[in-house]
Amino acid sequence: MDRAIVAPLITPLRVATGAGVLLLIAIAAYGYSRFGSPRTLMIGANRVTISEVSYGTFREYIPVTGNIVPRTSVYLDAIEGGQVTAVHVEAGETVTAGEPLVELKNTNLQLEVIGREAQLTEQLNNLSVTSLALEQNRLRHQRDLIESDYQIDRLSRHLTEKRSLRASGATAQSEIDDLAADLKYQRALRVALLDAQRVDEAFQSTQVDTLREAILAMNRNLAIARENLDNLMIVASISGQLTSLDANVGESKSPGQRIGQIDGLNEFKVSAFVDEFYLSRVTIGQMASLEIDGHSYELEITKVYPDIRNRQLEIDLMFRASSPELIRRGQTVRMRLEIGQPADTLVLENGAFYEDTGGVWVFLVDSQGAFAERRNVRFGRRNPDGIEVIEGLRDGDRVITSGYKNFVDYDRVRLSANTT
Repeated sequence: MDRAIVAPLITPLRVATGAGVLLLIAIAAYGYSRFGSPRTLMIGANRVTISEVSYGTFREYIPVTGNIVPRTSVYLDAIEGGQVTAVHVEAGETVTAGEPLVELKNTNLQLEVIGREAQLTEQLNNLSVTSLALEQNRLRHQRDLIESDYQIDRLSRHLTEKRSLRASGATAQSEIDDLAADLKYQRALRVALLDAQRVDEAFQSTQVDTLREAILAMNRNLAIARENLDNLMIVASISGQLTSLDANVGESKSPGQRIGQIDGLNEFKVSAFVDEFYLSRVTIGQMASLEIDGHSYELEITKVYPDIRNRQLEIDLMFRASSPELIRRGQTVRMRLEIGQPADTLVLENGAFYEDTGGVWVFLVDSQGAFAERRNVRFGRRNPDGIEVIEGLRDGDRVITSGYKNFVDYDRVRLSANTT
């Protein structure tokens, strides 16, 4: 007799089918949670920094480190070489303008001055001799002209008398002719004397002018030589502190050799270096600011050096008012150098998030402060304190500005007061 066979409820096929379905459900759930819904991370609110977007004045500046240096520095050089014979001060002392510092001796220079003085004396003697000769020639020509005028006058009167007696036969015609010839000769002689006088005066006057010009030139050369001789005494050109002095008695100094330096007192400037990246944005007249002991001071760029050293640009900045009292030579200061015009705009506090996102998105905190979600933004200029907001954020929005390194791959952050 036949019996009905009842199929078992659990079979290997059904088990395999159920496991496959569960696996598909798990995969689907993971995919939905991973890709189909926002990726959320819970983090403690005390572990992030939240800043508020506000409307204000954005100032584009860069931090610059500089050194306090004297506003006026004068170098002491040996204009004329020589041997050091006396040192009147020590390095570090305060000196006044015109005070003797170092004395040099140069025998060759002294002999040169003596030689120039002798040449000048010789030229002065030549000028005296020439002037005397000119005066003597003038007197001689004047005497000859007086004599010539006398002869002409005498012959003229005699000739007139003889001509009046000729009609009566008291004198011969030959005598009259002789007198007329003598008168003609004397008149021609006078013309020659005048020409000789004019030529001599012109020639000797030229000689005198030449000698005078030579004497003037020699006087100038002698003044320069004496000035060089005076330069053997090195004096302080300004009042200040003698910060360095390299001179010992007996040493020989060559022309142009650096001997020391004088720095002005109580007047300082700042010498700083800026990265060459800002070469086109650093110009004379730009402003900077620094703080010393809680007080803010403004400075102005007064000089931009043309050469680049170690990929850096050197600049000098002057205090707009008097120098602060609490600064010293060589002191390091940190400044804010403005490289752009101030602008009224939305500003967000700068933070580490900028490096993590490249400045293209942020985590925007909701109004309750419970969540923060990604928001695409566009930023403009940036300084160490703030970032210019162009679009994507509004006044009053709150943004996580601390680093995103631990949750940069998430779309949403849940802020919890209990999570650490």
